[in-house]
Amino acid sequence: MYSDHLTFEIIGQVMIAILFLGTAIVNSTTKVKQHAERMAALKVPAPYLILWIGFIIQYIGSVLILIDFWTELGVTLLIVFTITATLIFHRFWLVEEPLMRHIHMSNIFGNIGILGGLILLL
Repeated sequence: MYSDHLTFEIIGQVMIAILFLGTAIVNSTTKVKQHAERMAALKVPAPYLILWIGFIIQYIGSVLILIDFWTELGVTLLIVFTITATLIFHRFWLVEEPLMRHIHMSNIFGNIGILGGLILLL
């Protein structure tokens, strides 16, 4: 029974790490300009700098979780990243179009679930 629990814990840990690592790879290789422009439109200061700091945090946090080394630090980095990215990119209260507003709210709820998974890793 204990080994089953440990197996599921390892699988969950790897899946969370892959989520963040995969997103970091895609965003830092194909969507830099798009994200920086959205950040600039939202009046985020130094959008390219902030964006690359976010990517670095994502990479470091996900790799630490993936290799099970300083996992608590990795989880903490990804919690800070998720909260910050959510506050930057999913400001549903600024969106008037109902479908887009709903999509942003759904992303927030999804990120709350991701935060729950990260907290379980602690």
